[in-house]
Amino acid sequence: MTELKLIEAIEYFAATTKNCTDDELESEWQWRAYNEGLRFAFLRTYEELRQLAATLISQRSTGGKSIHTAQRALAQYHAAYRQFQAVMLAADDELFDLSPGKNEWSLRRTIGHIIAAEREFFARISFAVQQHRQGIEEANEMSSAEVEEFVGAFADFERNMNRLSMAGVMAIYDTLHKRVLRELADIRAFELEAPSLWWEGIPLSVEFRLHRLDSHLRQHTLQIEKNLLALTEPPSEAYQLLKLVYAALADVEGVIVGDWLLGQREQQELAATIQQRAEAITVILKG
Repeated sequence: MTELKLIEAIEYFAATTKNCTDDELESEWQWRAYNEGLRFAFLRTYEELRQLAATLISQRSTGGKSIHTAQRALAQYHAAYRQFQAVMLAADDELFDLSPGKNEWSLRRTIGHIIAAEREFFARISFAVQQHRQGIEEANEMSSAEVEEFVGAFADFERNMNRLSMAGVMAIYDTLHKRVLRELADIRAFELEAPSLWWEGIPLSVEFRLHRLDSHLRQHTLQIEKNLLALTEPPSEAYQLLKLVYAALADVEGVIVGDWLLGQREQQELAATIQQRAEAITVILKG
């Protein structure tokens, strides 16, 4: 998986900067000949992540493990996940249970729905692949008991969704997301056509369900973004800049799906740079 220090550095940078006002973005901050204010710290972080992604793509193409179609689909799904996380930077526990209007879902309900659906997607993709590997060609539907054995009891999941803080719910999602990436990354090209039977009543391919992970998450991320806009002020420039940073982080992480040790040293070096930058910004903002 991604070097933990890089993720921690980005999370620290986001926590430090997400509440920056437009005036604070004008604070003096210089990188070499660039003296464009604090906003350039966001852009520099974005550039460094994009540069690292380009470097790792080159490394993987010349000496790493080839990236399979399923791994590319998982990278796209992971990009959707990082976008979701960036959008949620504008939320907090005070907003988590609020409905923005009649018949509109709260953040808790929306995220609970996302995770519940992904539990099912994950279980049924895995089931279809395993059936295929056992030489079973016809589509069989996974039972509810088999789903629960694979991802845990739904009653326990629902209880956690209803009682935990926003941070607790996000942690549950993060654990599931990492498991999906780790366990589905070995799906081979010829297994993408394995049939999967669910509520639709007709078999659909593993490839379809992999891409549905991505599109379903993006669908409800748009819903969350719309509802947050109804509950809060319009998004700040700092928030928009952080969305770029999270997208660039996803670029790096997408390259290493299935080649988990790729670029560990480079990731650690960049993590140290971003961590130091965030610490310097903390001092600037404290004035």
